[in-house]
Amino acid sequence: MSEDSRPADASIDADLETMLQLMGRLFRGMKGQGAHGDAGELIGRVKAAGLGPRHVPALMALVLNGPAPVGVLARQMALNPATVSQLVGELQRGGFVERRPDERDRRRMIVSLAEAHREMIERFAWRRLRPLRMTLEALGPDERAHFLHGWRTLVDCIEATGPHGPDDAFGGHGPHIPHDPHGPGDTRTGA
Repeated sequence: MSEDSRPADASIDADLETMLQLMGRLFRGMKGQGAHGDAGELIGRVKAAGLGPRHVPALMALVLNGPAPVGVLARQMALNPATVSQLVGELQRGGFVERRPDERDRRRMIVSLAEAHREMIERFAWRRLRPLRMTLEALGPDERAHFLHGWRTLVDCIEATGPHGPDDAFGGHGPHIPHDPHGPGDTRTGA
C-alpha cells in the first residue's frame, strides 16, 4: 500500500506493521551496502586493527563535518566526551585518525581522518549517507521537521525503555502492547 492510499483511520497496529516492514527493508538495504568493495575493504581493515562497528560513527562524523576537537565530535555523535576520546584513541592506534594541536589553542587537539585511509573512508561514508541525504532533499521543510520529529521520538522511546522494557521506563504505565494471539507458544502457529 502506498503512503498516498493509506486510510485516514488506519489503526496504530496497522501503522506498526508498516513501520516494522519499512525498518526491515531499511536494515537489509543498509546491510546490503556492505557488499561493495570499499565497504568490505574498510570493514576488513577495521577488524584487522582490533576495532569494530562502534568505531565507524566517529569516522562518519569526521567525513560529514570535517576535523574537530573531541568535544565537538562528541556533540556531533551525541556521546559523552570520555567515550569519544576512547574511540578516537583506538582509531588513532589503528591508523584511521590523526590528532594535531589546534593552531588557535595549543591545549586542544584536532581529530582528522588519517591520509592513508581518507579516500576509502570517504567512499564508504558517502555510500551510506547518500540515501539519507536524498531522503531529506526529497522532503519540504515542514515534512523534514515532521520526519525528524518522528525519528527523535522513536530514539527517545527506545532509550527510555532501556533494558527492562516499557513498563519500567514509563513508571508502570507503558504503552499498551496487545498480546499477540499468534505469538510464541501459540499452537496455531506451529511454534
